[in-house]
Amino acid sequence: MVASLVTGIVLVLVALSYHAGRRAGFHSGRQVGRAEAPLLLRMRYQLDARCPICDDSGGSTDEEGERERCGT
Repeated sequence: MVASLVTGIVLVLVALSYHAGRRAGFHSGRQVGRAEAPLLLRMRYQLDARCPICDDSGGSTDEEGERERCGT
């Protein structure tokens, strides 16, 4: 009787610990995702020279884009 009670308490504690750790992991994962998303979008824009959100390169060639940035 005592052994089954101790086993039950241990299993409940393990389940609660697992649940708490899983929730904390999801929370920290969301925070990391929110922090990394703008950086990844900007990196993709810089590497591909096109907007990763609207998938628009502006329809211009590299020379035209350079002239636009220079203001001429």
